[in-house]
Amino acid sequence: MQSNDSTVKISVVIPTHNRKHLLFRLLAALQQQTLDDDSYEVIIVHNFTDDGTEEIALNWCAQQPFKARYFKKDYNGPARSRDFGARLALGDYIVFIDDDCIATEYWLESGLLAFERYERQPDGLEVGLIQGRTLPVPDQPRHLLEKTISIQAPTVFYETCNIFYSKKVFIEVGGFSEEFLDKFYGEDTDLGWKVREAGYGIHFSADALVYHEVFHVSVWNWLKEPLYFNNIPYLVKKYPRLRESMYYRWFLTKDTCFFYFFLLGLLSMIMIGPLGMAMATPYFYQRYRSGKHMANPVYRLVRALVGVPRAFFMWWALLIGSIKTRSCLL
Repeated sequence: MQSNDSTVKISVVIPTHNRKHLLFRLLAALQQQTLDDDSYEVIIVHNFTDDGTEEIALNWCAQQPFKARYFKKDYNGPARSRDFGARLALGDYIVFIDDDCIATEYWLESGLLAFERYERQPDGLEVGLIQGRTLPVPDQPRHLLEKTISIQAPTVFYETCNIFYSKKVFIEVGGFSEEFLDKFYGEDTDLGWKVREAGYGIHFSADALVYHEVFHVSVWNWLKEPLYFNNIPYLVKKYPRLRESMYYRWFLTKDTCFFYFFLLGLLSMIMIGPLGMAMATPYFYQRYRSGKHMANPVYRLVRALVGVPRAFFMWWALLIGSIKTRSCLL
């Protein structure tokens, strides 16, 4: 694991917690990168669990021809782990990836090439970040109740499952904001917007590809997942330009917008009877359409129906967040 630190171009930061088998899969993929061994390093920040992760990580680090470091911490969530790892990074660039992802062979090389390509453009802004492409693991089955990530085009949320930052820019904007370090969700969006508001170039690389695990989750975990979105109204308030990317400015997504048709349908049913529920039709149609990743139309129909209770959780999270921050997002 010896390396000439001056030659390190890019530092991979991995927060991990209680996922030793998924972490090992990612680490194996990082051994296959096409960059020279002395041009990248790997930093593992482990929110400690006594499940064997420490042994696996330390043994792996000791066997690598590139620089690899392991740190045991007791942080509350991954945000502080990412910030800790990024500040220790030796590379000119930092890339964040999650322990439930698999890096493709050309991942790091593609990220670095994207920085070089965009910085060579005439009158181009200095590049602050490159967002990579993330897809569900292709050979894993999809589930009605699942958790995965699919990023096939630039987003305004700057998800840390696959994103590259200039180390210089990361330090200049203060890294992850202190107010988000102990929160689960929103720290990545906040960091991306700090870079964007500072005037740096923001770009996307489809070649910088990673695959994300497809988890089959319990009903309760699937229902409550939208509760994490209660930070988004605050982010919209903090970065007014973010509102321009919301659906008609006031709705988080098309689904959340059409959910209000469903609510109006419920109220109308009280006043005019069953015909009032016709107003709910656009919501179910939208849910059916947004489930196009499911080939089976029956599954898509079931998804539309079971999405109603989950939508209530989303509605509640956004309502509480909006009231708390006095920034309306529906």
